[in-house]
Amino acid sequence: MLADFSVIEITSFDPNYIVKLFENFEKEIKTNLPRWKAVPVQSTKSDDLRRIYVQLSLEIEKYYIYIYLGIQFHSLLYYQVDKEVINMTKQIRNAEKLFDETKSEITVEGDRILKEELEKLGYKEIDNAQLFEELFTKSQLSEKLIEKAYQVEQNYPSIKENEIHLANLKKKLEKYIIEAYQINTASLDQNKMLQGEEGIVIYIDFETIKNKKTKEKSSVINFEKISDEILNEIKKEFTGITQILSRLQF
Repeated sequence: MLADFSVIEITSFDPNYIVKLFENFEKEIKTNLPRWKAVPVQSTKSDDLRRIYVQLSLEIEKYYIYIYLGIQFHSLLYYQVDKEVINMTKQIRNAEKLFDETKSEITVEGDRILKEELEKLGYKEIDNAQLFEELFTKSQLSEKLIEKAYQVEQNYPSIKENEIHLANLKKKLEKYIIEAYQINTASLDQNKMLQGEEGIVIYIDFETIKNKKTKEKSSVINFEKISDEILNEIKKEFTGITQILSRLQF
């Protein structure tokens, strides 16, 4: 149910299932393809955007391979279909309206009392710039006015009661919130992922290791110079990954 109380039908999925799937994938990699380094399954949250992913890396001679496999989806909040949601929402709106009206009344009353107090102290015709200077340089004056303003608020105990009532209502309403997850089955490249689109993300980096000590790498690769032996090793590793993926139940 939406905030306007309209009821809609939604489809969702369980992100925990994806986490377990990636964890099984990671275990299979460690067991059957030990040359790969696997980073444990990661998840990130940014506002309503969610990511779940796993990362692999491999060094073969002077070549470095990096694989990112993940999904990107949105988390959407809805209310359960329940009459209590409607009742509490209406109560919250009424309480917020009363709170705003009381605050406005306090402001008007406070301005009136502070104006009278300033006139008593001889500041009847003073402009705002001069008044600000007086308040800044004379702490006793500002303290006196703050005390007067505090006294005005004390004459409205209902505003504190209303704040507590509002907080309690909102806390109760939170119990009726459900989280649904939305994803698209489209394949995303890195740019689309960074733009916040939904989908499945798979990208592979292939680089040359220029310095093993400093881990400096270069994306410039002369493929003609890669030996058949290394190509066969790379092919064998990727065949292993393909076999593992085929065994997992998506």
